[in-house]
Amino acid sequence: MFKTIFLIVLLVTTSLLNAQETPDENRDKIVAALENYFFLEREAIHLHLDKSTFLTNEKIWLQGYVINRKTKKAFFTTNVYVVLYDEAGTVVTEKLVYAYNGTFSGVIDLNPKLHSGLYYIQVYTNWMNNFSEDESSIFKINIINPQEGIKNYNKIDQESLDITLHPEGGNFINGIKNTIGIRVKDCRNNAPDNLEAIIQNSKGETLKTVRLNASGLGKFEVTPDDDFNNVSVTYQNKSITKTFTDKNGIGFGLEVNNFSMEGKTIIKIKTNLATMSIFKDKKAYLVVHQDNKQFIYDLEINKNALEQTILLQNTDLFGGINTIRIIDNNQKEWANRTLYNAPKKEAPIVITKNGRKADQLEFVGYAATANTNLSISVLPTDTKSTAENYSIVAGLSINPYISEPLINANYYLLQPKRITNYELDLFLMNQTHPKYNWENIKSSKPATNFSFDIGLSLKGTISPNIKNKTDHKVKIVSFKDQIIKSTEVNDKGEYLFENLILTDSTSLAMSVLKLPNFESVEGKINYQLLNRKKPFYKAFKPTVQCKEITAEKLSTDLELPKFASEAIQLEEVKIEKKLTYQRVIGNSFLNGYKVDEKMEYIDLLSFIERNGFIVERRFGEATIYSRVNNTINAQRPTPLIVVDGRALMTQFEFTTMRMSDFDEIYLSSNALVPGMQNHTGIIRAYTKKNIKPGYIKADPNNVLIKEAFSIYPSFKNADYKSTNNTGFDYYGLIEWKSLIRANDEGQFLFRITDYNKPEVKVIIEGITPEGKLIHDEVILEMK
Repeated sequence: MFKTIFLIVLLVTTSLLNAQETPDENRDKIVAALENYFFLEREAIHLHLDKSTFLTNEKIWLQGYVINRKTKKAFFTTNVYVVLYDEAGTVVTEKLVYAYNGTFSGVIDLNPKLHSGLYYIQVYTNWMNNFSEDESSIFKINIINPQEGIKNYNKIDQESLDITLHPEGGNFINGIKNTIGIRVKDCRNNAPDNLEAIIQNSKGETLKTVRLNASGLGKFEVTPDDDFNNVSVTYQNKSITKTFTDKNGIGFGLEVNNFSMEGKTIIKIKTNLATMSIFKDKKAYLVVHQDNKQFIYDLEINKNALEQTILLQNTDLFGGINTIRIIDNNQKEWANRTLYNAPKKEAPIVITKNGRKADQLEFVGYAATANTNLSISVLPTDTKSTAENYSIVAGLSINPYISEPLINANYYLLQPKRITNYELDLFLMNQTHPKYNWENIKSSKPATNFSFDIGLSLKGTISPNIKNKTDHKVKIVSFKDQIIKSTEVNDKGEYLFENLILTDSTSLAMSVLKLPNFESVEGKINYQLLNRKKPFYKAFKPTVQCKEITAEKLSTDLELPKFASEAIQLEEVKIEKKLTYQRVIGNSFLNGYKVDEKMEYIDLLSFIERNGFIVERRFGEATIYSRVNNTINAQRPTPLIVVDGRALMTQFEFTTMRMSDFDEIYLSSNALVPGMQNHTGIIRAYTKKNIKPGYIKADPNNVLIKEAFSIYPSFKNADYKSTNNTGFDYYGLIEWKSLIRANDEGQFLFRITDYNKPEVKVIIEGITPEGKLIHDEVILEMK
């Protein structure tokens, strides 16, 4: 029997593959619709939070990861907005954070007066406003005010319990065996345990019973003779019934199974004679796509092919979410379905103990891929503070493509097996609606009505009393952010600085210079900061209003961490050669070196070579190249070289300098550099003869930019009064590490403060340069 079915599958698949080789105008239209709709680059953003339950005495530490959905690799987005909302959708706080090389770090300060409850963090870019779908990412967190107690959001709200039914493929078709998905949940997506669904006909007779999983999900099959009418469940003596009336005389049933056969996906397409009769002069296509990437099969529509089975190798599918559609030659969609094809998992991170320094244990980690970006959260092993367990795998390969984000991602993804693959497929089958509607795809094309912001813009006018305005330039100087720039003035007296990387509370010295001698000219300079406040037009709004939950005081105050009334500072480890410019925005993503007495005698170009660049010497000159070639033409990429905040137009000045000329050097050989100059990699150097702050006195206009990119401070843990209690073990944080980058051998170092715990739980997330995602959770011994 199996051999017969397999032969049919093989013959059908072979005919479909052969059909693709024949030119087909209808198939071309489908391809064109997908290419047009997904032509603009789309970002996906994931947040790695230190945990998901916080007390009002703590801070929320985060590292973000931004990818280009088409390439799956880090994207050169810079302007990312991070907004905290309360449960009612009111903005609590908003920040603009600077992303670099596909990562960004931030911290959200919590107000001790915040009420206990659910809160939401939304991250977005201005570019996302171009799309009709909500491309932002939202993360639900729980905040506890110790004075109020905890709100139990896991308690079932019986009054709002509801049943939704989802025919697989989107339609219930008369005359065929249909698969129907069931979902039972309350207004907060909670589902009762051990629910049993009763499937009934129109006479009230039981056709079958179905056991639902812990998420309230299940499915069943009904045949044309079953007279299927409704589904009923009972919870705490309350019966809930959902009648199903959405039956269609014609159409296609779409059944997908990628969990029964290892490495294979089975697609069954079923229809009836009534549908076949209207397809006499029509064609139908099976479309599998992820954004604009696609492959298309011709479908057989005749009385001998009312049920077809296609067997696909999972290696032929796209990694992550695939959308399957049945489209006819008039561009009408008849069915759709999503499935998850798990990409090959990156080898796990290996961590070993490396020694002790003062009150911290040092560990060395090994990533399978060099130059991997990572972030690490360290928690007590008994923690209850990661209930939402957001995973970067779900955040970047699943949630961007579905309308409802995956809940409890670790259950499905951390250690996948057949049962969890089946349940993940149940979740996808029971989505209320597809995120990407075919009617929108075929009839519209997103336009660039909103800019892709890179940095900030400063715009204004010089004094109207200044004559011959085009003979002048406006200069700005910021010692804090290492900026020295000048720009032209037009005949209206207007000037514009673009792509500025300014941090909060930056002091700018502005001046007008007259050409050709660059003499300073007296006069007021007007200015305004552009593209700082960019609203998101799909801001978070609570979709369902649930009844208010009252915070409950715990039976013992030992179940929450205690905080000292006054900060007790641990003695810091003194570093004699501290990096001065490490907190300059962008430098924390690079490898920083202090040029001390020992380093002064190193050859500069040899130092550059040892840090991942290629140096070619010829005829007394040298040229620095990146090892990474991101272009398809013959031109080799060179790094962006910045000395004392000034980008060099040529390398000659830099390559003729000595190591002893510099105070500090920051560099990365594979850093992404936006622009058209074919740059890959960055070298930032600071000389020992920097400009002194007194130079500002020559500038007549000093302005304070109060709100710009938020400053990311060094991690400092909350002021826990004691760490040897149940409250800390449940909700405390031990360590947070962001902006970790493995070296060329995949090695990285980090330290964990010793809180006298025998073991700790370490959650590691990251992304490799090739776009492979990392989510590992390990227990480390601290003794």
